Amino acid sequence: MYVIFTDLDGTLLDENYTYDDALPVLNTLKERNVPIIFCSAKTRTEQEVIRKKMEIYHPFIVEDGSAVYMPAGYFGERKGEVINGYEVIILGVRFEEIAKEIEKVRKRYPIKGYHHMTVEEVAEVTGLSIEEAKLAKQREFSETVVEASEEALEELKKKFNVVIGGRFIHVFGKGADKGKAVRILTNLYREKYGNVTTIGVGNSYNDEPMLRAVDIPAIVRNPDGKWADLKIENIYRANGIGPKGWAEVVKKFVLGE
Repeated sequence: MYVIFTDLDGTLLDENYTYDDALPVLNTLKERNVPIIFCSAKTRTEQEVIRKKMEIYHPFIVEDGSAVYMPAGYFGERKGEVINGYEVIILGVRFEEIAKEIEKVRKRYPIKGYHHMTVEEVAEVTGLSIEEAKLAKQREFSETVVEASEEALEELKKKFNVVIGGRFIHVFGKGADKGKAVRILTNLYREKYGNVTTIGVGNSYNDEPMLRAVDIPAIVRNPDGKWADLKIENIYRANGIGPKGWAEVVKKFVLGE
């Protein structure tokens, strides 16, 4: 059995947040009931929209490994606390704690996060629609920083993980970890199904913990045609950009094409 862990922005989704190039492969995976696990900086509400659109209803990892969400009863016996109809394993800290610390730092150094911005401003810097920007601001376990001085980031690093993503900076609890979240789910799948091969697909440095936790790590090209310079043994570098590269990885390792 295969389980696919995937980043979203720049990987399964292109710059315009579309996934046309991956759609035929996605449909084949759904027909074969291969679990596709989103593992992203995106929030629960953002990922719920994408899950509904793609008709993918497997567990998902939110806000850079801050929490693992599982549909109730997915693995049989309950695996976490029940929140919003999901079983949830929380690895990070609540947003309120992060925002409080950012405000302290902001008194001394320049820093700007989503919570300092209007929905319209978030939409403008991200290219998201107003509705999507509303969801992006509904953070539960992290904050997205759009600009900050080095000093501000150094201060935040004392208490939190600070990761430079493809476009923005992600601040989240030190207990949060994409790799840890991937390993938790992998163990649950193996407990239930036995022999499981995991594949991870990403495009940037903040995907490294996820890629180190899977059996087959892969990265897709970014829009500039380059790959993130990740030092991971046996990593597969797809030729395609974003969803085109994603489809290439799945065809090669899962569908045997």
